[in-house]
Amino acid sequence: MSYSKIINVIDIGTTKITTLVAQHLAEEKKLNVIGVASAPAKGFRRGQIVNIEEATNSLIASIEAAERMASVPIRKAYVGIVAPHLASLKSTGVVAVTEPEKEITPLDVEKVLEAARAVSLPKNTTVLHVVPRQFIVDGQEGIIDPLRMTGVRLEVLATILTASAAALNNLRKALLEAGITPLDLVYSGFASAETVLSPTEQELGSVLLDVGGTVTSVTVFNDGAPVFVKVLPVGSVNVTNDLAIGLRLPLEEAEKLKIFLSQKRKKPVKNRSLAEIGINSRREIDFEVALNGIVQPRLEEICQLTRDELQKAKLLGATPAGIVVTGGGGFLPNLEVIAQRIIGLPVRIGQPRQLGGIAEEITTPAYSSALGLLEYAAKKGSGENKTSFAPNLTFFQNTDFRGTAERLLKILRPLLP
Repeated sequence: MSYSKIINVIDIGTTKITTLVAQHLAEEKKLNVIGVASAPAKGFRRGQIVNIEEATNSLIASIEAAERMASVPIRKAYVGIVAPHLASLKSTGVVAVTEPEKEITPLDVEKVLEAARAVSLPKNTTVLHVVPRQFIVDGQEGIIDPLRMTGVRLEVLATILTASAAALNNLRKALLEAGITPLDLVYSGFASAETVLSPTEQELGSVLLDVGGTVTSVTVFNDGAPVFVKVLPVGSVNVTNDLAIGLRLPLEEAEKLKIFLSQKRKKPVKNRSLAEIGINSRREIDFEVALNGIVQPRLEEICQLTRDELQKAKLLGATPAGIVVTGGGGFLPNLEVIAQRIIGLPVRIGQPRQLGGIAEEITTPAYSSALGLLEYAAKKGSGENKTSFAPNLTFFQNTDFRGTAERLLKILRPLLP
């Protein structure tokens, strides 16, 4: 009989929350997406909770819609996050091998990573990820996997990703109130890299520029590992706001105009009525002026901020594979050209890899982090029990009746005397 693991992921973006459910066929190394849903990220601002009740309801809306599509209840999930409070720093760890006459064990690796984690951090800041860049055994550098090697001294050079402890605690609370036990909190830039970047790009050195709704994350990879992370507080929503202010349009109509301007055309569009593109207005505007005078300056700002951060970290010359742009704002008009001109590196749009099931309709840059989170979870192991393909067995083997009762109580509590 064929068996699969059910993997659930929740990607918390700055404008939407996406929930995916997939069957992981381990023997075939295949992921089949069987449920997908998105809901507006109400209660969040730039990836951080500002209203815990609204945030919980937003999570529930996305989760329940995915549950209905997949016919599988969601009680545990890998959760993707991105917010300006995330930051990276370099660290090293050194330990003596437990039994120097024998091989290096997983316990030794765990100890050296724990030693790298012991860094001095500001108050209310915690470590989210410890990612090894290379190991050193008795002075021999460049080791990717030290297991089973012989030595007396084990070192690691690592990238530490830090986060606001309060922000993570609030997120965990909202997830638990929504009936979800988080299996892991994962920086969405690392998740996107799983499906967007090739091993060659990660090895040679590249910049993953994930343009979201209200933030843009910059993640630099070199020698096969992340070496730098910065989250900029600007994104595609700022372009919408600029159009709304500059042309005196409601935000909904400014969003329609942004989408229209983002579509590729053989010939430039000049004066045209807004009504022709579905906007409730008889006004006629010069689209080239809107593009060059309003949209372009904001995109130049995003690219200039990215260049400044790369220069500050002395990484501009360490990324010969160039820039890979992804995220919901990846198709903003002329972003590729502007990024190449300002940053001075080759640029391409990063499309996520095609997965099985119903994934075809969401295989776009806007879902890169959610799809990458599935691949991350598949590699790490979901922690769920093996389930049969039979729908009824899948349901009962994965159902957490305590979580169901908690949700029911949350609904009924306001009605109780």
